[in-house]
Amino acid sequence: MATFHYKAYTARGAITAGTIVAEGVDAAIDALYGAGLTPFETHGVADHAPARASQPSASPQETETSVWKREVVQSNRFSLKELTAFTVELASLINSGLTLDAAFRIIAGPGAAPKTARLANGLLKDVLAGLQLSEAMAQRADVFPSDYRAILAAGEAGGGTGQVLTQIAELLARRLEIRNKITSALVYPMVLILMSLVSVVVIVFVLIPSISPIFTDAGLPLPGILHFFEEVQDNWLIVLLVAALCGAAGFVAWGRAKQNPEIMLGADRLKCSLPVVGRIVQSREAGGFARALGTLLVARVPLMSAMQTARALVTNRHLNALYGNAIKRVPEGTPLHRAFDSDGLLPPASLRLVAVGEESGQLGPMLIQVATVIEADLQRRIERMVGLLTPALTLLIGGGIGGLIMHVMSAVLSINNLAFQ
Repeated sequence: MATFHYKAYTARGAITAGTIVAEGVDAAIDALYGAGLTPFETHGVADHAPARASQPSASPQETETSVWKREVVQSNRFSLKELTAFTVELASLINSGLTLDAAFRIIAGPGAAPKTARLANGLLKDVLAGLQLSEAMAQRADVFPSDYRAILAAGEAGGGTGQVLTQIAELLARRLEIRNKITSALVYPMVLILMSLVSVVVIVFVLIPSISPIFTDAGLPLPGILHFFEEVQDNWLIVLLVAALCGAAGFVAWGRAKQNPEIMLGADRLKCSLPVVGRIVQSREAGGFARALGTLLVARVPLMSAMQTARALVTNRHLNALYGNAIKRVPEGTPLHRAFDSDGLLPPASLRLVAVGEESGQLGPMLIQVATVIEADLQRRIERMVGLLTPALTLLIGGGIGGLIMHVMSAVLSINNLAFQ
């Protein structure tokens, strides 16, 4: 048993502190929840009282276990799925009329995952200390991405925290859906690549060494590409070292290139000019911009502030500059749909919907609908591209492995010719 010092909120929202004896931190937290408290700080205390001096100290194994639990089991890292679930629950509670502190107490209540409870209690502590929710989340940048925080901050300024959180939850849910579909579609290609690598390793390190002595004794080299693989097998350590050096050099070069704005701008411009990838990049940025702008307008954020916030979420530097040029035309009196028409930032059908939204005074909801259409089209493009990847990889890998096996069989059959020479 160990003694833990805690700080917690009572059912009425008052802060209380004290000590509790339990087998571990998790047991202490469970006991506090059972007592009707919501702990936001719990840690072990050193007890030097004479009556407790006879208690055994923690063994190295127990210390190692506690480090494991603290660093791995109690990790604060959130996956996209966990962040989506957290945002959905928080948005639902706030939209139902609860205050932020009450919502966080419910999220951190009994049955919550440990790291979810720690996150909710940490946010609750910061909110009660006077921070805005977006400011509290900004202190946890490893959990909440930049676009999440930017949209929420603008929404809070407009007084629509619940609506903004709902839109953020929908955005995260779509990202999660696309990621899951891509991951599922890539399972079979990854298995193909893995099996092809295993086949190449078996041919290089098992088959070729078994037949190469026959050709060596006859004073002849291995036929075709098998001679190349024999050289690789004989000098595999050098090949591995060269590959590692090339990889390290590429990593360093990429790190330096990322620090050069002109190089990254050129790379982003190149992405947009590629036949298939360019359309995907443009659609992804357009969908994110339209959803962010629509969400902020629904939350009653002024148009110019909303556009600048939405533009900050455009990660492609080339497109970010084009969006900036389009935004500059709006204060000059250019309608929004025409401002974004010159550089083809939004599809023509989406621009017509934006024009209707401007005329009807429903620009925010219409932009959200535009984002939904763009994201659905983006998802179809990605699914189509990944769907074509599987047969293409099958043909490519099958042809490569088949050709390699044909070379091996040709070498084996040529052994009969060597026997008569």
